[in-house]
Amino acid sequence: MVKLFVKHVLGIGSEHDGLYGRSSAYYGTVEQQGRLTLHLHLLLWITNSLSPQEIRDRMTGSDSTFQKKMIQYLEGVHQGEFINKTLSQVEAEVKYAESDPRYKDPTQTLPVCPPVPCDHSLQIDCSICAHTNSWRHQFKNTVNDLLYRSNLHKCGDHCIVNGQCKARFPRPIIEKSIVDDEDGSIQLKKLESTMNTFSPALTYLLRSNSDVTSLLSGTALKAIVAYVTDYITKTPLKTYTIFQTIHDV
Repeated sequence: MVKLFVKHVLGIGSEHDGLYGRSSAYYGTVEQQGRLTLHLHLLLWITNSLSPQEIRDRMTGSDSTFQKKMIQYLEGVHQGEFINKTLSQVEAEVKYAESDPRYKDPTQTLPVCPPVPCDHSLQIDCSICAHTNSWRHQFKNTVNDLLYRSNLHKCGDHCIVNGQCKARFPRPIIEKSIVDDEDGSIQLKKLESTMNTFSPALTYLLRSNSDVTSLLSGTALKAIVAYVTDYITKTPLKTYTIFQTIHDV
């Protein structure tokens, strides 16, 4: 499954670009949690991407076009809020949808492929355009439903240490993406304090929790490399721990 994801979604070893652009390299490791569930940690390098220092120099310079396109790209590949709706709106819609006997939990279903698009601009009397619009509507609703079920952090005994959340929730609300003129740092728009950043298309495909982050500083790069390395070198579970987990489950 990981190989299929890397090839078809990230575009590694394929003739087409990936979800985040043309990819030049990747490095990933699969972690096994104490409850024996698996999840993937992966670093992705984008072809011809600038270094953090080069990005900083251009973000603090007079190149407003670069700033605008950089923000557009980052907001286009990941976000930290529901699609065009608030938490309360999505919650109400999910509860209403669940009252329908025909409703199916999206985490238990497969994604629906998008229709082949028309070769012309949107036309009201075109049946294919209507089908495409219908698919886009269900795409947004499905992604919001999935986010509501899997991407909202709820603090509890599993994350609270000395009164603080280890996962750093709740996180600051940022109404609009901001570029610091002094150091070129970027604070991306984020409208949900208990949601990690994600890619809508990835959420739609995977049907589960995911966390997508763009590494824009040398500090962030070093931190994430250390983080992944820690998982690679983590001591595997002891046999007695595995059997105890099986017994508990």
